This record gives sequence, structure tokens and C-alpha cells, in this order.
Amino acid sequence: MIVGTGGVGGTGGTPPPPLTDFPADPIFVDPTIPASAPSLFGSAGPAGSAPCITSPEPSTLMPRNWLRPRFDYLPSRGENLFEVTVTVPGFAHPLRAYTRDRGYTLDKELWARLRTSINDVAIGVTVKALGLSASGSVETPVSEAARTTFVIAPVEAPGKIVYWALANGLGSLKGFGIGEEGVQNVLVPSQVVARDPAKETCIGCHAATPDGNAVGFALGQGLYLDSIADIREGSVGMVPSYVTPTALTALRKLEGIPTYSPAHWSAGDRIAVMGDTGDLTWIQLDGDRQGIIARTGDNRLATAPTFRHDGAGIVYVSTNSISVGRQAAGPSDLYAVPYADGAGGPATPVAGAAEPDFTEYYPAFSPDDAFIAFTRITGSGIVYSVPEAEVFVVPSAGGVATRLKANDPPACQSNLHSPGLTNDWTKWSPDVGRANGKTYYWITFSSQRTGVPQLYVTALVIDGAGKLSTYPALYLWNQPAAEGNHTPAWDHLQIPPITVD
Repeated sequence: MIVGTGGVGGTGGTPPPPLTDFPADPIFVDPTIPASAPSLFGSAGPAGSAPCITSPEPSTLMPRNWLRPRFDYLPSRGENLFEVTVTVPGFAHPLRAYTRDRGYTLDKELWARLRTSINDVAIGVTVKALGLSASGSVETPVSEAARTTFVIAPVEAPGKIVYWALANGLGSLKGFGIGEEGVQNVLVPSQVVARDPAKETCIGCHAATPDGNAVGFALGQGLYLDSIADIREGSVGMVPSYVTPTALTALRKLEGIPTYSPAHWSAGDRIAVMGDTGDLTWIQLDGDRQGIIARTGDNRLATAPTFRHDGAGIVYVSTNSISVGRQAAGPSDLYAVPYADGAGGPATPVAGAAEPDFTEYYPAFSPDDAFIAFTRITGSGIVYSVPEAEVFVVPSAGGVATRLKANDPPACQSNLHSPGLTNDWTKWSPDVGRANGKTYYWITFSSQRTGVPQLYVTALVIDGAGKLSTYPALYLWNQPAAEGNHTPAWDHLQIPPITVD
């Protein structure tokens, strides 16, 4: 018998030993669980009695450095004791765990060894449930087995996520690294040096600078103006040293989420682009230059720009409706325009993301500029935090838009449907992974499928033949479940690691 969980394996940079089998003895998470529990789950119950496994969904793809898997489930008949079984092909023994909780998290040491030993193999999970009385007698017989699978990718999801957290009426930035089992405060309004203390008491939408040292963001209460602040230890909230007074003054007159490009982030060319109230404005943060990017052929308003990583161009939302620096309502489409050192040029619709029956918005380039992720609703209604929102990807050169499987909740949660879950605000991990002839992208987004906006991650994989595959959503269980979490930035952000005992 194994009671409880173990510590972290493979610390100090030493790879953990390979995992070739699970322990033969069952795990009893709660010492009050009777030793006879395994014999109570020997047979399968009636059809339709299985618990609903809410995470992971079948065929979920996990990055190799993911949070240790947490298996979440809902009983169908109010049961209070659960058997979780994890099976790996080739292992002589399954892992069997018994718990009273509606979730079981894999042991840290087992996960450290499993994730580096078993990749590209479907790992099976079953969950059964039964009801025990206070005296230990069976009140509700064993259920049918619920089943799911997940695969550990041969690549990691790099970088750190900093997101907008709304809790107790305060908008602030929090963050974490992939695989870290907690979150930390990154920036609260009172730390921001470039602000009006009387008027700017809430941090809004934000973007990471290419070096990961700072974030640009909207700051205010009612009226939101742009600001920029360092997020590194010892410098949190300070205006980066390269920002000139002229640039800061120009920045503080604008609204909207800034965007940056690594190709325009060196001395003498640190460029921020904002949508503001309808023009694409660029500002040299480490100098005195600024201007408006021309958009020949598009007479509508421009907002929510995203800069290509190679610096060659910008994709933005072309719309008729802007409020507080962002799009208010449709119709809108994604348009592309050259940057051309701030001069701009012909503006053209992005095929697949400029469709007449839809409103497309919140674009984001993949790290190699091959794809654009965006949010879409049918028709032309209000766009901010609406249930109808879903997330899509399209080739950056234009093409057929692909709806992500991650929009959909678990099939067993028949009361939930998408559209209807407010899936939006997509951002990509900062690097592309490649292994075994496949290309791996990771995407994070916000969804209200639990009733509260929360962050999720999903995968986009291109095989050797060019076939694109998408996968179900992975819930980031390290985030506070009761807080509203939105607008993630995912980059090599310079925030300290989180240590959780």
C-alpha cells in the first residue's frame, strides 16, 4: 500500500530515472479509505452510471513540461469514493488510486519520470465511483467506468504566461511558468510609476516586450491610457531606462493594447504600435520618432494590431466601432498591412479571417509568423467577452480558417456548448517545437466554461505531410479558480520561478 504522494524527482538539473512500470500496490490518498476498497470496484456498474471526466478530455496532447496531470471528474449519482486507474502500454501494472476527492493529481516523482520516458503514446485513464456510508458499507454500487486518454508530446511548451487577473474589483497582472504549480503577482497598479494615482487604479489589457523584461498595458478606471513598466525583480513598476520622455508622453495620450516585434527591438529601433481610436500609431520608445501607418484601401478604423515577428507587417482589426482603445462591435475583419519603417502601404483583407457572415477580431501571430490565431463570432454584434466567441487559426498568407477543438467542453457535460462559452484572447507560446517530423505550436486562451473566465492551453500540430491537427483544451489548474483570468501574454517573460512545497 502507498499512502499519500511523494516529492519531486529529478531536481538540480539531473534527469530522473526512466519509468518502466507503475507501482504494483494501490495508492490510498486518504488514510480513512478502507483497505478493502480495491475489491469493491471489481465489477462494472450499469450503463449510463459512469462519472463525467472533465479533464483531461480524450486524445488531449500535453507538453512534456506540463503540470502534473490532474484527473477531474463529476459523479453521476452522488458517489463519494473513486477509483482512478492509469494505464501505459508496455507497463506490467496500472497505477490505481483511491480517493474521496473529485480529482486526483499524479504524484510529482512519477510524473517527472513518466513525462520524460513515455512520449507520443496514448495513456489510458478510467474512473469508477461508488457510495460508502459513514460505517463503510456500500450504499451506491460501483458505476460504469468512464474512460479518457492523453498523450505526452515529445516537446515542451516554453516560456511564461502573464495574464490579466480580475479579483475583488482590482485588475492586476499575475503570472507563472509552464509546469509551475502556482501563480504570483507580477504587477499591481500601485507599483506603476507612470500613472496618475487618482485616476489609474486598474491594469487592463497588456502585451510583453520582446526581451521579456517589461509589459505595455492600458491603465485607468473608465478612461484607459497606455503605460509601460518593468516586471523584473528589483525594477517592478519602473519605466524602462530606454523610454524617452517624448515617447512616454506620446504613449500616455493613447489607448489600446500595444504590440511589438523582435525585429524592431534593438537600440534606436524599439517600436510600439497601438490601435488607439482608429489609426495605427507607431512610437519609437527609445527616441523621438512617431507616426501613423498608412492603410491604403481600407477606410475603416483600425484597432488591436499584432506585429509580425519578422517585423515586415502588421495584422489588425478593421472595424467601424471602437471604444476605450479596442473594438466594441462588428462587423469587422482582419487586414494586413506592411510596416515599411512606419510608412505602411496597401491594406488587404486576410482570406479566411475577413468573411462577410462573421466578425473576426483579437489576432495574434504564431512565433514563426506562419499562422494567425483569432476570435470569431457569427454576425456583427458586441465582441467584448461574449458567449458566442470561438477561437480559430488561419495561415498568415490567408486560406481556410480552422476551428480549434479546444472550443468544445467535454462531451459528457451535455449542458455546455460552444458557441456559448466565451472562448477568446488567444496567444501563442514564444517558440515552435519540432520532433519526429512534426511541428508543435501551443496556444493559450480564456474561456468561461466553468462560469468564471479561466486560462486553458491547447496544441496545434503539423505533420510531415502538412496535415494540421488540433486538440482539446488543457485546464491550467494552478490558477485561482474563483478569479477572472483574461488576456494572457506568453513569452520568455523575466519573472522569478515559483517554488511550491
